[in-house]
Order: sequence, then structure tokens, then C-alpha cells
Amino acid sequence: MTEPITRLQKYSAPALEKGLDILELLSLRPGVALTHADIAKGIGRSKNEIFRMMVVLEERGYIRRGEGDVFFLTPKLGELGGARNPTGQMIEIARPFMAQLSQKTEQSNHLWIVDENKMRVGAAARAAGSYSLALGEGVQAPMFGASAGACFLAGLPSREARFDLLVQMEEFVSEDAFSAFDLEIERCAANGVCVLSNAENAGIVEVSAPLTSKGSAGVVGALSVPMIQGADRPNEVGAVVAALKETVEAICAKLTLLAVFERAT
Repeated sequence: MTEPITRLQKYSAPALEKGLDILELLSLRPGVALTHADIAKGIGRSKNEIFRMMVVLEERGYIRRGEGDVFFLTPKLGELGGARNPTGQMIEIARPFMAQLSQKTEQSNHLWIVDENKMRVGAAARAAGSYSLALGEGVQAPMFGASAGACFLAGLPSREARFDLLVQMEEFVSEDAFSAFDLEIERCAANGVCVLSNAENAGIVEVSAPLTSKGSAGVVGALSVPMIQGADRPNEVGAVVAALKETVEAICAKLTLLAVFERAT
């Protein structure tokens, strides 16, 4: 007698099933690093069969790659099922746009947020090119002197308010040093983008643009593309600026469409 076809057999989605198998396997081994080969063996697949799923899950932030090409499950699934704050929603909205930006520019990019009086990387997209200046999610950096910092400060109405925020964040700088940086902040406010050399490595240029949303009084995030300057690529910064502005515009439009920050007020 022929067995009846189940709904799962009738409406199978092999790629989705493989992705879910990967997530379920990693959830059973919390905190344990598994290689690509370990995961393939654990779900009864070949490495080639799951390669595309691993790339997508990593780019969308469900799994994280550690040193030695091992993988961990991130907290993203728990965040999706729990209470979501506007910043968390913004990060999830931004991820696919960030992945597209890395493909277009062949550079890594980072979404900076301000959390508990610290500027940190909320999301990161790896470079699609042969080299990367990637930072890990959660990495913190001073606001002063950084192009991303200029973006956040550009959302404040006055020089005094900007200086006070740095003091609040325990970044104590001299008036003279702040005056020079404030010129960059003013340019960022006027142009919607800030291009600055990295404070620790002058050979690295950071191109950043502020994210804003209806319902929020200031800047809610800063998207940055770090680049190595090269005489053989004189027009590269301009191309990145154009791509970055386009990406930020798309993210901001979606934040406004979904009223992400309006619902928090």
C-alpha cells in the first residue's frame, strides 16, 4: 500500500531545511565552536551542500565566524522572538542593505550605534573584495575624532550640545582639539557624509554617513566604510561616498516607512 504524501514532502524547501538544520545543530551545542566540516557531518550533508546556506546565515547575522573558521550561533533568533527595541530593529533592517553595499564597493562596512554612553559596532558586513578592514560586532571606539562620531554629533543643534555629549561619554578633550573636529561635524551636517583619516592609522580613510528617522530627534546610527588609501585608486572614495549615500537613504526610508522610532515615543 502506498504511503500518503505528507505536506512536508509535497511542499519541500530543501535550502530552507538545510538552513534550519544548521541553526538547530548549533543551538544544541551552545558556546561550542564547530567547523564547516563539523556542521556538515552533524546534519548529514556535504560541505558543498551547505556552503551557500552558511554564507547567507552569516551575512544575515544568525551565525558568527570565529578565529580558525569556526562557527557559533548568535543571539539573533532570541532577539527576534523577544521584545525588540528600535535600535535592534534598525540593525536587522540595515543588514541586507549593508550586504549589498559590501558587494557594490568590495569594502567592509559597519553600522555604529550609541549604547550606554558608548559608540560601538551594532552590525558588520564583510568585504566582498580580496581584503577587509572589518571590525567585529560589539567593538567600541571613541566618538571624538571618528567619522562615525562626527555623524552622531552632527545631529545635535549646537557646538555646546556636541561638546557636552562628549563630556557625558567621558571623552574629555581640549577646546582647541574640539574646535578642529567641530569643523568636520559641521561639514557632515551640511553634506550628509564625513570622510576622515583614522585617528590611529592615517593610511585608512573612514567614510561615514548618518542615519536618521522620523520620530527620532537626532541621528540614530552611522554607517561607515573603512578604506585603505591608494594612489592607484584616485576615484574610489567618490564612488564609495555615492554608494554609501544611496544605501543610507534606502535604510532611512524603510525606518520611516515602518515607523520604527515613532513607536518608541
